Amino acid sequence: MPDLHTTFWHIVRDPGLTVVIRRTLDAGVVLDTWMSGQEEERLGEDALGHLVAEEQRVTERALATGAMFPSNPMPTAYVGAAYHELLFSTALYQAQRTKGVRHVDVGNVRDAARRVWALADRPQGLTDLGRFFLTVSSHEDLNAIDYYGRMRVDDFLQGRLHRPWSNAVISAQLDLYRRLHLVDQIYTGTGDRVRLTPEGREALVQIHAQLDAAGELAWRAENQRWVIFGETNYDAVFSQVLPDGDALTAVYLDTLNLRPGMRVLEVGCGTGRATVDLGLHQRVTPGGSVAALDPNRVLLNRLADKCQARAITNVEIVQGRGEDLPFPNHHFDAAIAVASLHFTDWAQTVAEMTRVTKPGGLVSAITAPPELDVRKIPMVALWFRPLQDLASRFGIAFVEHNGLPVGALRATFARNLTEVSVRGIPGTLNASDYRAFMAFVVRGAALFQGVLSRLPYQERWDLIARLEATGADLVQHTSPDEQRAVYENEAAYGRVPADPSGPPRW
Repeated sequence: MPDLHTTFWHIVRDPGLTVVIRRTLDAGVVLDTWMSGQEEERLGEDALGHLVAEEQRVTERALATGAMFPSNPMPTAYVGAAYHELLFSTALYQAQRTKGVRHVDVGNVRDAARRVWALADRPQGLTDLGRFFLTVSSHEDLNAIDYYGRMRVDDFLQGRLHRPWSNAVISAQLDLYRRLHLVDQIYTGTGDRVRLTPEGREALVQIHAQLDAAGELAWRAENQRWVIFGETNYDAVFSQVLPDGDALTAVYLDTLNLRPGMRVLEVGCGTGRATVDLGLHQRVTPGGSVAALDPNRVLLNRLADKCQARAITNVEIVQGRGEDLPFPNHHFDAAIAVASLHFTDWAQTVAEMTRVTKPGGLVSAITAPPELDVRKIPMVALWFRPLQDLASRFGIAFVEHNGLPVGALRATFARNLTEVSVRGIPGTLNASDYRAFMAFVVRGAALFQGVLSRLPYQERWDLIARLEATGADLVQHTSPDEQRAVYENEAAYGRVPADPSGPPRW
């Protein structure tokens, strides 16, 4: 029977681990790496009862069959806590996705249990869930120790710096890391601390590579992005950061030549800035309608509130992704995307917009400037240096979702549409209101989530607080011209071919 050391290294080096991680995420079973916001979660008493019952069921099955790490059985408390975290994280994730709030009810727990059991009932399913849990949770622990260099033992055990969602298994895992010689403990005048050993660094590199190959790191960054986006009052800061944003969007909407009676789709509608605030829904009245689609339930809830407050009846609110539009072929007269295409797989989204638009219908998008770099604003170049340094340290891009590559918008439209044209629409990006700028590009659009997602949980918020303090100082020592820059947004237009035969091209 392999010893614990051999078992651990077999798990983290197994090429099949990436498949296990992908399959688990695809099934919607997750751990709390997706959580980046600061709102508190709620778990009703009935929901808690169901959660405990499901945890006991799956734990009993795992213990009876020796499913979790069969060659090295873990203590009952560890097994129970691991499955508890999987169930609760999944229920919380589904609540956020479907309702836009972190209020877990019985239905969310039942949904989470269904997802967990669908995996558990597979051959080696419970073992694979254990491997997923060990891999992701070990990454959070070892990554935090590596980031800080040395961590106070008390801080580590309480999880307040790197996993505040649960510390139920941290003590057992610290003991595991010690037994595996991944960490050692040193004694200092300010308290006992843990640090990574060379073997611990090797383990972190291996685990990080597995998560990266499986797409878990990209998955967590994307999901953290929509959580932060939903917790940001985007409407309140938009006009501060883009002072001419509404005007240029209105100019863009004017170019679409929409008519009464048309059925229009807006992809990535957010809180309804274009659909409601700038009157897109009015441009197709009487007789027309707008389907407003977005993946973020929090933003859609705000849009619904606007529609109700203004008695708007010709807007259909739909939760969905641009890459997989939930509409039949040739359903709309026009499909547009206002400042959202760069947050999607744009090639697939444009192909989907083409699919759901009638032959001869309009497909159009206005996007951020190609490869937008906020460092063109002199103040921001200095202000965001810590983010740039961290990106270099992690070996990743400084910013993501910052506009399409140069030429990509025209090329993507040309692959799917006819009569394609692209025009520039200038706009100003202003950082003089440093709080609004932070809320817009760091919290709201979350352009730097690739960097932030690699930081221990609390360090993300500490870094944001330090950046806000720096912004307050810089805005006092720079000129208005150093606090803004003019960019050229891109607007593209195309017509669906009269005979759109063949599959979408992306």
